[in-house]
Amino acid sequence: MSASRTLGPRIARLHLSTRYQYLQRRSQSSTASPSTPAKPGFFRRNRAGLLWSALGLTLGGVAGQFIVHTVSPPPLPAVGSREDGILLADLNQRIDEEFKVKILRGKCLSMSKQLKGEVGGWVEVIPLPVELGETAETKQGLVTQLKGAKGFGVERIFFNRAEDMLVAVVWFGGSLCGWPGVTHGGAVATALAEKLSLAAALADKDNTDVLAAATPQRLPGTGNHAKMLAPASTPDEPAQLSLGYVKPTYANKFYVIRVVPALPLEESEAAKMVPTDPYGGAEYEATLETLDATICAKARARFARSTALERTKEKAVGAARQSYEEFKDWMWPSRQKQSQVG
Repeated sequence: MSASRTLGPRIARLHLSTRYQYLQRRSQSSTASPSTPAKPGFFRRNRAGLLWSALGLTLGGVAGQFIVHTVSPPPLPAVGSREDGILLADLNQRIDEEFKVKILRGKCLSMSKQLKGEVGGWVEVIPLPVELGETAETKQGLVTQLKGAKGFGVERIFFNRAEDMLVAVVWFGGSLCGWPGVTHGGAVATALAEKLSLAAALADKDNTDVLAAATPQRLPGTGNHAKMLAPASTPDEPAQLSLGYVKPTYANKFYVIRVVPALPLEESEAAKMVPTDPYGGAEYEATLETLDATICAKARARFARSTALERTKEKAVGAARQSYEEFKDWMWPSRQKQSQVG
């Protein structure tokens, strides 16, 4: 009896002491100071530096590409090289796929006026082949001399014989730049002057070269639409040319040159032309437009009124006058001498 009373509290105390020790350890672990956090990784510790470095590299790469391709681009392939031929083939394919070229060639398919013998309708002007003229290389003007993908590589010219309107889709290459990426104003002016001269030659009904090639035909290898050969000779330069630059003309793009017979300018518009053009004095006007009809430059030109026939008449009159003076000297030599002495 006494033994059970003695062992009972001890067993209970043993159980309680074990439980107490467990609770004490648990309370000590909960009240202990928190453990030291793990050391952050490399990217987390250097996040700001890495971000600034990535930003600097990105800006440097963009600036380098801009300088290489815009400010100081690599040299363009030489005219006649294999690379230039590949670029020209691509440009010819691109210009034939342009919507404006397809529309104009569709208008050239209308042969009703030509079949009736009437003058009029749209035709595509094909450059004169070299074998048709000994100086054909120089007569084709600027596009021939600055040929190649880096210059005036390709063009498509259309002419309306009823309205004397010329529309040309031309390419301005990268070598025509004055400021990086922008076509030089002199190249724009020369291209406009050349198309103005071509329109004046095509509209000249007294030009025998134009009359000889004026009959629209379907030339082999150039499609089934109406075409005509370009005249062998055009006016050298207009007697007066007035230019107005509206917006920059960017290089490596297609543009549209539109030439029409000039209408009288308003006084406010005439004051903007350089040099100033007299009111209603120009004969033809041209615009350089983007493919979405945004005007980049304007030009007005006046050509000499004397035709080839008039120049021939002037030469004949001059020769006759000289012959008459020689005849007088031969008929009355003594009277001529006396009048000179007196």
